[in-house]
Amino acid sequence: MTHLERLGLLDILKHLAEGIVAVVGPHCEVVVHDFSDLEHSAVVVAGNVSGREPGAPVPDLDFISTKLDRDTPDQLNYRIKIDSRELQSSTIWLRDSDGSSVGAVCINVDYAGLLQARTLLEHLTAPAREVPSLVVRDTLAKNLDELIELSVSSFLRQNEIPRIEMMSQEDKLRLVAVIEEHGLFQLRGAAQRLADILNVSRASIYNYRASIRREADCD
Repeated sequence: MTHLERLGLLDILKHLAEGIVAVVGPHCEVVVHDFSDLEHSAVVVAGNVSGREPGAPVPDLDFISTKLDRDTPDQLNYRIKIDSRELQSSTIWLRDSDGSSVGAVCINVDYAGLLQARTLLEHLTAPAREVPSLVVRDTLAKNLDELIELSVSSFLRQNEIPRIEMMSQEDKLRLVAVIEEHGLFQLRGAAQRLADILNVSRASIYNYRASIRREADCD
C-alpha cells in the first residue's frame, strides 16, 4: 500500500486534480506524486500538458532532496522550461502526521496559447489604442427628424438654454446658423422639421437663413 493510500488521500486528491483541470481548462495539468515509489511516483495525472501518464517517475532527484522536511515551504508560481515551452507551476507538499513528506501535488499551466492570443489581440486593437489627430462627432441619428432634434438639443445644452420656449430671436438665428454650417438644410424636409420644433413657419426659417447670408456678405 502506498503512502497516500495508507493516509486515505489518493481518491480525494484524484477528484481534486480532476476538478482543478475542469475549471482551469485543457491548458492545465495536475500531477499527484507518491514518494513511496520514486520510479513510478505519478499516481494521478489530470490534464495533458507535459505528456506524462500515471507511473511516470519524479521529475528529478532535486524534487525530493534530503533538505525536504516539515519546514520546507511549498513552491508556488515558478517556471518550468520544457523544450521551447514555459509552464507556470506550483508544488504543494503532502505530509503525514509526523510532518514527513510523502508526496506532492504539482499544478502546471501552459499559457503559450493565451499569450499568442494576447499578442494577436494587441496587433488587432493597436489602431484603437492610438490617439487620432482627427475626432469626428456623429449623432448616429436614425432619421431626419432625430437628426434635427439632436442638433437642437445639442445647441440648447451648449448654450445653457433650459427649453425651446425660452429661446430669443437671436438664439434662433444662431441655431439656424449652426444647422446651416453643418449642411443639414441640404436634406429634404429639414427646414420644415426645424420650423415645427421652434413653433414657427417654414417661411420664418427661410428668413433666418436669408438674414444670416446677408450678414455674411456684409462681413
